[in-house]
Amino acid sequence: MKKQIILTASLASVILIVGCSSNKLHQQSTNIQNKTIQQETKTDNRIQIADQAVTNIMKLNQIQQANVLVTNRNAYVAAMLHHGVELSRNLEDQIAAQVKAVDPAIQNVYVSTNPDFFGRINTYVQDVRQGKPVAGFFDEFSETIKRVFPSAR
Repeated sequence: MKKQIILTASLASVILIVGCSSNKLHQQSTNIQNKTIQQETKTDNRIQIADQAVTNIMKLNQIQQANVLVTNRNAYVAAMLHHGVELSRNLEDQIAAQVKAVDPAIQNVYVSTNPDFFGRINTYVQDVRQGKPVAGFFDEFSETIKRVFPSAR
């Protein structure tokens, strides 16, 4: 009988300790998840128009018109090339060099000559300059980037 009481008490202690440890681990896990969510929430959703980068890009003879948007450490260039000019790796590198010359913190430069992308970016830049509200633009911009630059993460 004494052995049963001691065994029961021991078993109850183990269950209590494991239960508390499990709860503590759950709380730690939840805290880690919350910190991750907070860090993700603090992601910079600002998109800046990079006028100086555009000025630099326009110095390239092949470029007819361009707009550059910067978010985090990525630059997205929407370019319209002169008639008969095609976007080559060399031209992309030249464009990237012009953008990075303005802001060395930029790690990635994505260039597109897609007319739809150019039109969307051009409209956004015009709306911002005219003081129009651009609420919800970041989500739309993110979706467009995923479609136009699928390897950009």
